[in-house]
Amino acid sequence: MNPRRIGARQGLLALAATCSLFVCASTARAQDAASSAPAMASPETTTQLNDGLTLVTRKATASPTAALEVWIKCPSSGYGAPRPGLARLTALAIVEQKSGGSSLRTDARAAGAQVAVSVYHESTEIAILAPSYVSGSLLDKLVRESLHPQLDQKAFDAARQRLAAQQVASLDMPDEVLRDSLFARIFASGPLHDSSYGDPRTLTGLTLADVTSFATRAYVPADEIVVAVGGVDVSDVAARTQAAAPAAAPAVAIPESSVASYTDAPLSLTRSSIDVGGVALGWPGPPIADERAATAMDFLSDYLTHPTEGVLSKIVNAAASGADFSGQFVTLRNPGVFYVTASGDKVDPTITVGIIRDAMRDALRKPLSDEEFARARTAYVNHLLGSMQTAQSLADNYGWYFSQGALPYSPSSTDAALSGQYFTAVQSLTPQYVYSIASRYLQAKPAVVILPRGPIHVSGGP
Repeated sequence: MNPRRIGARQGLLALAATCSLFVCASTARAQDAASSAPAMASPETTTQLNDGLTLVTRKATASPTAALEVWIKCPSSGYGAPRPGLARLTALAIVEQKSGGSSLRTDARAAGAQVAVSVYHESTEIAILAPSYVSGSLLDKLVRESLHPQLDQKAFDAARQRLAAQQVASLDMPDEVLRDSLFARIFASGPLHDSSYGDPRTLTGLTLADVTSFATRAYVPADEIVVAVGGVDVSDVAARTQAAAPAAAPAVAIPESSVASYTDAPLSLTRSSIDVGGVALGWPGPPIADERAATAMDFLSDYLTHPTEGVLSKIVNAAASGADFSGQFVTLRNPGVFYVTASGDKVDPTITVGIIRDAMRDALRKPLSDEEFARARTAYVNHLLGSMQTAQSLADNYGWYFSQGALPYSPSSTDAALSGQYFTAVQSLTPQYVYSIASRYLQAKPAVVILPRGPIHVSGGP
């Protein structure tokens, strides 16, 4: 599942600095939600240009905004020796680069739009959320800067300053610290091992030449998608994108991330700037190529970690009032990851780990009854549709699933009849199959990270 769609959506402004849900209803209500969603008004138009660039456009007649996004398949830490933060620094420099006297950031703000850079382990997103009437000119600027990155020292310096501030800010967010530390424990190497922010030491060693070299390798048409959803003219978007499309260039494979042999002992962290306790538990899951299994994990993350109705959420919230608890299955090439985090003033990390593991064991001890499963699946579909009510959320899904090599599997790739590949997979689920997936992946030994209060130290090896 797209980590920004379910339970982790922070909005474009917060995303510029930093980077399933039960509704009792009938199947008829799910269909009503699909037909009433403004962004679901028409199916998308998908095109692959001669140079390999992919273009997805979807018009939503009721939307006053346009979500314009460019996604790039690329490792956040680079292609050779790991350089954490390299992809983020590159994307930030692209947003700061001045051409024609102004940067993408300043042009967007002047037009009343929002611009954001979101960097994940294996993809980068540069996005604009704009009023529809200015979407054409901003799309021109976005594709020109993103598809033809030409960076100078001033843009690099501005990006480095912004990334330094983001590094500091990320260390004040328990969920960021826990998630990054958890991924570093689950994966022994590769881009999934490293934080997309990097650290001050790595940032100091990066140069304009490093960023330029990375952009040359990563920003190639075969590894890029342009997405335009909302109040847009489909033919106009196609013409503007084709006019800006670069020449074909060979794609470079993303390094693989190997799963570590972590022990039962938790990894213990502290950060002097975070005055809360916290825990994170993670389980490697099925790859996106196993679509039915990945969909079952999406369903399970919904059933277990809905903020108010999830089985785990209720137990953790009752045990630690005021705890910030969340969880989800992140759909990835290989493997996906299911994880949960809990943090707060009243969170005792050692006790909370036990509570979560016991609750998980009880929830997964047997298959759901047919009646409970049908209710839970209908609720999941409704919430999924509810999360796809905006142009931006639809565009995000297209970009995320493209970056994982499964664009047709995107939940956005459907119509009002829910005939898309993802919803077909949801309807194929059964209680016994979901139980078999839970038994295979979630009854395995989790990786555990704890964040106690105290002086800075790191203990516990892989």
